[in-house]
Amino acid sequence: MQILFIGPAGSGKTSLVKKFGEWLKVHSNSSLSYINLDPGCLMVPYKCDYDIRDHITIMEIMEKEKLGPSGAMVRGAELTNKSIKRIIKSINGAQSEFVLIDTPGQSEIFVFQSAGPAICDQLKPISATICVYVIDGISADNGINVAAALSLSLASRLRLGIPTVNVLNKSDLINNDKILKMFSDYNYLKKEIEEKEHGTMKGLALNFVKALKSLSTSQRLVKVSAKTGEGMSQLFDLINESLCECGDLS
Repeated sequence: MQILFIGPAGSGKTSLVKKFGEWLKVHSNSSLSYINLDPGCLMVPYKCDYDIRDHITIMEIMEKEKLGPSGAMVRGAELTNKSIKRIIKSINGAQSEFVLIDTPGQSEIFVFQSAGPAICDQLKPISATICVYVIDGISADNGINVAAALSLSLASRLRLGIPTVNVLNKSDLINNDKILKMFSDYNYLKKEIEEKEHGTMKGLALNFVKALKSLSTSQRLVKVSAKTGEGMSQLFDLINESLCECGDLS
């Protein structure tokens, strides 16, 4: 099984990859590989079986092509796309039962450039491939932010074409059960937006919720902490449930 971790900058993707990998080593007898596809990171807290930085780094691109950080990230995505054969060969060569794939810090670089969808297309014939969309629990503090996070997750699912599950990271810093309810109950989320938001943003957020309710299947959200390890078993269950064809993960 190949598991891609994506999400906005600062959501804790890399830390979650490390913590989930540690949990798998303890609680399963399965072989495990780590793949880093972020050419912009300075370090990773796990031992890579394949590291894109062995071939591409953002600093080198900036120096050689005289680009700023954002331009270099886009260029890095283009170069990653050209390295797909090497990436897929490394994943195949590892022959691991679980392959944890860490993606660039800015999810839009992976999702909305050509590299992400192309890599997923190549991975799907190998074995089951799913996406874990990591939501920063600290930023999900109101209805509009929750609607935006769910919209980005749905857009990622549509772009990558693979089953996608949502996790709310940094649960050790969240003491508000209302946040989880907003993610799991669209009617409750709608009510929160109607009562607490005003003006144009209120209408836009409500339209997002309406679209999400009609386009996405019912799906439970798992709270996790890449710091404490909370929720790793629930994440494992959710990943396996995502492979069912029933379309309802509630």
